[in-house]
Amino acid sequence: MADEHGATLNADVRRRDLPEPARDLLSRVTLIIASNRGPVEFHREPDGSFSTRRGTGGVVTAISAVSRFTDAIWVAAAMTDGDRLRAELAAERGEAVIEPDNADFRVRFVVSDPEDYDRYYNHISNPLLWFLQHYLWDTPRQPDIDHITWDAWNNGYVTVNRQFAEEILAVADSSAQPPIVMLQDYHLYLVPGYLREARPDLILQHFVHIPWPDPDYWRLLPVEFRRAICHSMLANDIVGFQTPRHARSFVYTCEATLDDVDIDYRRREIRYRGHTTYVRSYPISIDVDAVRRVAASEDALRHEEHIKTFLNEHTILRVDRAEPSKNIVRGFQAYDRFLELHPEFLGRVNFLAFLVPSRLEVAEYVDYLDDINTIVGRINTKYANVAERDGVAWEPVRLFIGDDYPRALAAMKYYDVLLVNAIFDGMNLVAKEGALLNRRNGVLILSEGAGAYQQLSEHALSVSPADVESTAHAIYQALTMPPEQRAYHAQALRRLVIEQDILAWIYSQLEDLAATVGGSLVRA
Repeated sequence: MADEHGATLNADVRRRDLPEPARDLLSRVTLIIASNRGPVEFHREPDGSFSTRRGTGGVVTAISAVSRFTDAIWVAAAMTDGDRLRAELAAERGEAVIEPDNADFRVRFVVSDPEDYDRYYNHISNPLLWFLQHYLWDTPRQPDIDHITWDAWNNGYVTVNRQFAEEILAVADSSAQPPIVMLQDYHLYLVPGYLREARPDLILQHFVHIPWPDPDYWRLLPVEFRRAICHSMLANDIVGFQTPRHARSFVYTCEATLDDVDIDYRRREIRYRGHTTYVRSYPISIDVDAVRRVAASEDALRHEEHIKTFLNEHTILRVDRAEPSKNIVRGFQAYDRFLELHPEFLGRVNFLAFLVPSRLEVAEYVDYLDDINTIVGRINTKYANVAERDGVAWEPVRLFIGDDYPRALAAMKYYDVLLVNAIFDGMNLVAKEGALLNRRNGVLILSEGAGAYQQLSEHALSVSPADVESTAHAIYQALTMPPEQRAYHAQALRRLVIEQDILAWIYSQLEDLAATVGGSLVRA
């Protein structure tokens, strides 16, 4: 799960690999990165000093790779009391940016009123936009766009996005070199519009880490919300997505939402009010060296010894955040159905699930975690006393709850089947981490809804996320696949992951930014 954690490679080793146009660009500009969560968190110690802790989350891990090539400034929301206190101290000292100890980035915080931030994050960003962009709404019942939602939009999402723009502009206006702004994800959809209005000369790129649904689904939101989002996103010079499918959906959404867009579908360009936006796909990946390093750490090796006690003749694995888009309940239903269809596997196969609780302030996530525990309990009760292993009653599912990245990587070394059956996912890096680390020529079962499907499906067993019966058959097919076929696909997956790593993701974006600055971006 490199989208939750990661480490930095030696910058001197990697810097010379950066293509010349992008390297030249970074030597001539100030790079500003903006995201809801920043690369560090500050915490106030009892003696009054500040300690720092590396920020968590997929966006932080992915974008941190940029630090290998340039001294960037990161604009982020103040997440902790320590962040807010450190921002106050910076204002008192007249510090334009904060330089944390032992950090790869300089930082500037957006300090919002807690109620405004709550509206922005807990009412609009999560769950409204997140649920919409993952097709998770039970549309006959939800969402209800009521006065509370409208208030959260006008006095939360709009307010905090404007504050982000103000802080970015403060950095840009004080920069000695021309600024390039790389905006991240769904929290900041309105920021590019404010930036373009204030500084038409800025180069703006916005990468959306989650899926982008089709126009009809966006109509669940009020037209004012949709128009504001599309209008602002088309202020960017480049808008990037994980897959071409998501990029196409964005183009169609803009066409369906705004009246005065001119679209070149072949070049994937949108001309809107005198400005051209290029729409591109940049499939994100993992930091291969960092993942291997964590998997070989003492912590991971200790976990390996414990995990080996839970292995069986056949071992199925899943590693996920415990949230609805990951489709965990249907995965267990498919396993139950597999055991019904193939009783010869009773007692011979274990399903190990490593799940990280996520967004427990959102009721739907809490309910989903309850659903997971319920179905696991039902399966284990159903097959209680059916078989024994080493004199101990067989337990078909083992559930591991908690955020322990080395433990998850340790488990990936030993699966025979890795189940990734997300309903709709931006990428899903677990599929890539597993392919990199696995030692048993394990088979990947991969949902068509995962962003990784575009890159990895040729060497995986494909399933439709809602098709429990076919997923059960895929489990059987994976466990009975001939060894030479398993080895062929496992080795091919590993090569793909190594060749298309996190640096390839960064390189392609920086090359396109360099071409944009030079006025020559035509690559589709």
